[in-house]
Amino acid sequence: MYAVIDIETSGGKFNEEKIIEIAIIIFDGKKIKETFSRLINPGLKVDYYVQKLTGIKSSDLKNKKFFKKYAKSIYELINGKIIIGHNVEYDYRVLKNELKACKIELSEKSICTIELCKMKYKDLDFYNLNFLCKHFDIKLNNHHRALDDAKATLSLFKILKNG
Repeated sequence: MYAVIDIETSGGKFNEEKIIEIAIIIFDGKKIKETFSRLINPGLKVDYYVQKLTGIKSSDLKNKKFFKKYAKSIYELINGKIIIGHNVEYDYRVLKNELKACKIELSEKSICTIELCKMKYKDLDFYNLNFLCKHFDIKLNNHHRALDDAKATLSLFKILKNG
């Protein structure tokens, strides 16, 4: 079982980023079993660059719940699954930090679709999600929004896993 994740963060200093949007798609290797997607109140101002990139403004988040309200259900959703992500190291690190602040330890295995793609397709010019989606004819709406990026990452993973 896999948990395909994508996270948008507030920006800021390394290891001080906070999740502002999270999407998790549970995939059994054949079909999607569950989807989780939420906007999260980070408790701090979202960097201007992030607001421009994602379209998510601090004002969009002020009435949303804080991460700690979702921490247990997020952990239960991903526990025991292989975490898949595009540049998964970033998403994994931020998620691990957020869970740790809620006294939950994350230690699941992970697979990075960038690394997988580099192993299977050594001659590509770029490995960012936007380029790969165009290259493999994967639909990518609302790039830099967690659920859309997670859906595209899942489509990419299916191609890489079967190709």
